[in-house]
Amino acid sequence: MIRKELLVLLRDRASLITLFISPVLFMTVMSFALGNSFANLGSPGKLSISIVDEDHSPAAQAVVRALSSSGRLQVTSAVDGVPLSAAQAQSRVHAQTDAFSVLLPAGFQQQVADGGAPKIGFVVDPSSSRQVVDPVESAISSLVVTVTSQEGTTLALTRLSDTQSDPAVKAAIQAQVAALDSTTHQVDSTVSFPAGEGAKKYPSVYQQEVPGYTVMYVFFIVTIMAGSIMVERREGTFRRLLSAPMPRWQLLLGKVAPYLLVAVVQVAILLSFGRFVFGMNLGLHPLALIPISLALAACAVALGLLLASVTRSEAQVMGIGTAMVLVLAALGGCMVPGVFLPHFMQSITHFIPQGIALNAYQDVLVRGESMGAVLPGAGILLAVAVAMFALAVPRFRFVR
Repeated sequence: MIRKELLVLLRDRASLITLFISPVLFMTVMSFALGNSFANLGSPGKLSISIVDEDHSPAAQAVVRALSSSGRLQVTSAVDGVPLSAAQAQSRVHAQTDAFSVLLPAGFQQQVADGGAPKIGFVVDPSSSRQVVDPVESAISSLVVTVTSQEGTTLALTRLSDTQSDPAVKAAIQAQVAALDSTTHQVDSTVSFPAGEGAKKYPSVYQQEVPGYTVMYVFFIVTIMAGSIMVERREGTFRRLLSAPMPRWQLLLGKVAPYLLVAVVQVAILLSFGRFVFGMNLGLHPLALIPISLALAACAVALGLLLASVTRSEAQVMGIGTAMVLVLAALGGCMVPGVFLPHFMQSITHFIPQGIALNAYQDVLVRGESMGAVLPGAGILLAVAVAMFALAVPRFRFVR
């Protein structure tokens, strides 16, 4: 029975493409597409912005200097020695030369001197990623507040110095002004990982994409398995097998076991593809991937049996199964890294088999965790698989 199922599956080219060729092509394309984003995680590239200074005042120039000295920004304030105009800056943003433009309007320093809130403007390309632009806008606004506060203090001290007749007092005030002018507006920051984690660097694009799409495509065996059961019901194969001297549980096991083996092989091939083709790091304890993979395969096959138990046609299998697999993959963070998901979706991820499996894979691949750290996640997946088998077996019918 098991040999027969494997032969049938191996002759089904569409199923083989779905389980093996499609995920390899998909993870390859997506890895190349997102490669630059992940390559900049550990050492972020400079974000290109432009600055339009319409005030040409010491306060505005101080803001330009502070932004230009940032190690995170590539700042353009002039072209061929000529200051940028607002129209030029807008053209640069429209052409996507710059992520956005900062406008320091006329009267900027006067607003600072009057103690008011200085006004600045941003010109942003509507297609820009808000996850990138919004934090940078906030950081620039905070830097402007810091610089203008210092400039306001400098202006106040300068006016105070002009009213002093005592040379010693005037010299002391001027020394304070000089000290303010030399103050840096940058912070020398360092990045480290939480204590106890084996991770030494940020994940590569492959450490996100390969396990993510592996988890996603393993569950495509759900529709293939359930569809195969529907075909054998329709063609009367089960009816003929039931006439053989074989217990029904052996017949059911013979139907389930080959797909469990195929799912395990699928995971092994996809992870090996990531390792040997892309050079993906398997973490400090690669053997810890084994219990996750076995539990993931069991969970996928159990869901396939459950789907076959509650549906009545191949059309229902394809419609319900495909929608279920894609939605759960999205909620589990397989398509989009969890850090980019809304908070409520990040919470849901921890209760979905795909999310549990992906997080366990990341524990090994990225965080350097050992076998003991992933066993709880593997145990949860096995418990889910057992629960689905328990729901499916009593409802399963060889003949309808």
